[in-house]
Amino acid sequence: MADRRKVRTRVIVGVALVVISLAFLFGVFVFVVVEKVKQGQCAANLAREIALALSAYVQDNDDALPLASQWTDKVKPYISKYYRYDAFVCPSAKQLKCGYAFYRPLSGRKVTTIANPENVPMLFDSSKGQFNYADEGQSLALRHFRGANISFVAGHTKWFKESDAKALF
Repeated sequence: MADRRKVRTRVIVGVALVVISLAFLFGVFVFVVVEKVKQGQCAANLAREIALALSAYVQDNDDALPLASQWTDKVKPYISKYYRYDAFVCPSAKQLKCGYAFYRPLSGRKVTTIANPENVPMLFDSSKGQFNYADEGQSLALRHFRGANISFVAGHTKWFKESDAKALF
């Protein structure tokens, strides 16, 4: 009778450990899925809303990018009224007013003077959280799986792992 209790106890403990492990793995899976969705929403903000708005701004302003100190102010009118302020909020950093920064060396530059615009960063995930913030990549925020979303002058947006993201600046 004592042997049966030991076996039953071991089975119950084994089942409990399997259930706990599965619950943990499910929690990790859910976290990864949620973060991937946030990363995608962030990339959409950069690509669909902000970079597209910057492109429209450039077309209306003699091929020139805005001054770095005014980039969000200049871009807001070109963003759909439904996204005017939400577009600047990264879903993984909702505490920041603006989750992105402008690459300062592009301030006021004409796009046609930029060699290889497909390789030159223009906007990136930033830790500063301020509208109209610009720098040379110092505020780069690695908030998406130890990587960052970066938009380029040519208009495309891509996620980069930490080492590759830092190498762009």
